[in-house]
Amino acid sequence: MATSSPPLPDPCDTPNECILQLNGPDARQFLQGQTTADFQKAPVGATVHTAFCNPKGRVLADALAVIIADDTVLLRGRKPVMEALSAHLTPFLAFSKSALTTMQWAVVGSGPPSGLQTEPVSAQLIEENDAVTAVVINRGKGFIEYWQEDTSVIQPDPEHIVPLARVDYETARARVESSTIGAYLPQDLNYDLNETVNFTKGCYTGQEIVARLHYRGTPKRRLYRAIIANTSETSAPGDGITNAEGQRVGSIVNTLPVEEQLGVLIEVMPDSTHGPLLTREQGLALSSLEACHPVADQSMG
Repeated sequence: MATSSPPLPDPCDTPNECILQLNGPDARQFLQGQTTADFQKAPVGATVHTAFCNPKGRVLADALAVIIADDTVLLRGRKPVMEALSAHLTPFLAFSKSALTTMQWAVVGSGPPSGLQTEPVSAQLIEENDAVTAVVINRGKGFIEYWQEDTSVIQPDPEHIVPLARVDYETARARVESSTIGAYLPQDLNYDLNETVNFTKGCYTGQEIVARLHYRGTPKRRLYRAIIANTSETSAPGDGITNAEGQRVGSIVNTLPVEEQLGVLIEVMPDSTHGPLLTREQGLALSSLEACHPVADQSMG
């Protein structure tokens, strides 16, 4: 007897992801002046990780963008973060020939089944009646991300559906949460190392601060993976991390519950990783620390 597939997440609900569409002749030009990525050179079908910053260079939102057409870009991010971003961009859009709307699409993570490419590539755009109805994105390490309005268009293997938080954790992709809007510089989240920041594209909001740190400074914090064994106490994005002396040396960026443990992406001072690290609020130990950046980068001297 045939069994039905489990329902996919509702649009902009679990796993709390939302897609915005920027449409109009100025769409790319608008993003070029607002984000850390180069949207002018990206071809149709390209996937672009980008960030929106405030004038102090602090990250207001991260987004995975897909160029749907020369005048249309989709932007995926955390629902509350994208809602705040939409409000932030509204005054600027008044002077642009482009409009920002919320798409009622579902976002689903899948992987890692065998036989898939291991490196990210351009998005696969699925069209019906000359309109894009779904997007398939290779996130690397065998993980796939599906965006679609009608979840019957693509049916991922139910056995391989995973939380998008796991995709981000495994691919070391730091995400801005509602509690961390404006909390981090791009370098804290490794955005300067994973092509989220383009240092040759020209001006954007916060560019001067971000570029000055890149060319003349040394990033104080970098991204790491870690495990918290005790999940009876809640740790959340934005919670502080201390060294053995009780000094704050970083914070939790994202969390991923895994059985009896909690996987975390953290941003901390590299020098502090040579000793014990604890959550500031609960005093829980972090273990299995793993750098999400090359051994030699600016922060390592």
